[in-house]
Amino acid sequence: MDDEAVNILSQSKRRLTRLKLLANFFENADIISIYIKTDVIHHLFQENKALDYSKLELFHLQYTDSLIELLTKIKRQKENDMLAVINEIDVNNKYISGFEEKQADGFETDRRMYSGIFSNQLKNLYKDLTEDKFRLNWENVLYFYKKYAAEFYRTGVDEELLKSGSFPAYQYHDYQIERKLLGRLNIQNFKVRFVCGYNISGNEYELFKLFQTDDCFIFDIEGRKMYLIDPKKLEKLDTMPNESNRQTLVQQLRNKNQKLEETIGERKRMLPDQVITVLQDYLRNLENVDIMSRIFDINEETNILRAMLNLNLNN
Repeated sequence: MDDEAVNILSQSKRRLTRLKLLANFFENADIISIYIKTDVIHHLFQENKALDYSKLELFHLQYTDSLIELLTKIKRQKENDMLAVINEIDVNNKYISGFEEKQADGFETDRRMYSGIFSNQLKNLYKDLTEDKFRLNWENVLYFYKKYAAEFYRTGVDEELLKSGSFPAYQYHDYQIERKLLGRLNIQNFKVRFVCGYNISGNEYELFKLFQTDDCFIFDIEGRKMYLIDPKKLEKLDTMPNESNRQTLVQQLRNKNQKLEETIGERKRMLPDQVITVLQDYLRNLENVDIMSRIFDINEETNILRAMLNLNLNN
């Protein structure tokens, strides 16, 4: 065997290696079949020194190289897509770790303290209104929703049940408090209990109950309003104490990661319809050729794969 034949067989072996790697990547039956048939052709030349080795090179130039180029281009695109999925999984895992490390025990203690703090805020609000002064710092009460709303406040509630129409109100800078509510608060010495919070599309509401009464009122944080809630609306609301949604969020993220991991294999194997058609045509050509007498008599009339290389594979 001369040096040229040795070189052709060596290059043929390299092509087979690349084709095998691509077949393993895509896990596509047609690509695997093409690899096997190409390997058969290679071994026919390797074991039959009487054959013209230039025909093997020509076969690879006309068919194998074009196929490898096409599949390599698709593989790069899919690797970029899969990298984006892997990055999303990594980000979700960081959130999961953060949620699992965070402690929720402080909420119950803070909730009880918050009731007293809010009562004191209301008492000072009443005093300021009677003295026509404005000395309140609203951060005294706003800290609570900022700390706990995302994890604890209830979602999935009809926001209309929490809203109110117009009502006679006292104005305190940007805040409004219903006149009737302030009167009832004064009777109960401004003692209130925080019941639960709601987080509806980024708008937070807090529900309070007046001490030793059935009266409840809403603090609309975004709207900066406080008003009594209609008992009929209250009956339709979930007023159970807030619980951490951390476990729910963790489970949602884990389920999402599982689905993303499952799609990686699907994304890898999925090929454009045009490429599937080309692979089937390619395989049909190999299957329909008499290997010993015709496959190496390659004409240059058509080359479907080269045409395919010009397709916009992003479509």
